[in-house]
Amino acid sequence: MSQSSTTPIPPPTKTMRADRPANPNSARIGAPFNQVTDGRLHRSIATRRRIVTALEELIRAGVLSPTAEQVAQRADVGLRTVFRHFDDMETLYREINVDLEAISIPALKMRLQSPTWEDRLMESIALRAQLFEKLMPYYVSACVHRHHSKFIEEQHARDVKAQRTVLEKILAVKLLDRCWQIEALDLLLSIDSWVRLRREQGLTPERAIEVMRGGARACLGATTMESKAPKD
Repeated sequence: MSQSSTTPIPPPTKTMRADRPANPNSARIGAPFNQVTDGRLHRSIATRRRIVTALEELIRAGVLSPTAEQVAQRADVGLRTVFRHFDDMETLYREINVDLEAISIPALKMRLQSPTWEDRLMESIALRAQLFEKLMPYYVSACVHRHHSKFIEEQHARDVKAQRTVLEKILAVKLLDRCWQIEALDLLLSIDSWVRLRREQGLTPERAIEVMRGGARACLGATTMESKAPKD
């Protein structure tokens, strides 16, 4: 037997390992995993959005208290998927509130263009009407749940306060100490009044705006007459 056949193969030296070409895929080893992770994240976000949209669509369609089963069916997902993304229905309502605030906050902060505070008040009524018309189905649905939802109750209180703050900024300073007029206007120009005019009294949006403006003018007229009345 020849020597070459019995001589053991020497172990690779450091030089031999250094000379070995590097794996061209080594720098991209983590890429497929990251792509999979990103894909799952995007699908999860899309599914969550679809569930929220389903609840909003049901409420707009007149289903005031949608069940998780109805939401799942509308979103075309399983019931377990709904609760995998949202612990309970209250959590889902919190998510809807994010969308509603995206509508209401810019509307309440909109700069009024009219020159006098009386005209700005009339202008604000039209803007409120547009906002209230969009929010009305959600508001009516929220009223169904307010008695057992601390979040909805607290959110309602925040909304009432925000609307009151906007009203007080519009009114002339001389009116702010007239208690009953402020309270009357706050009630008259509230979403509660809008819902009553539109749903219970069956008025069109245009007619409901006329009623709100007429009531505001009557209230301001009473203020004017009160200021002109002779003092005892």
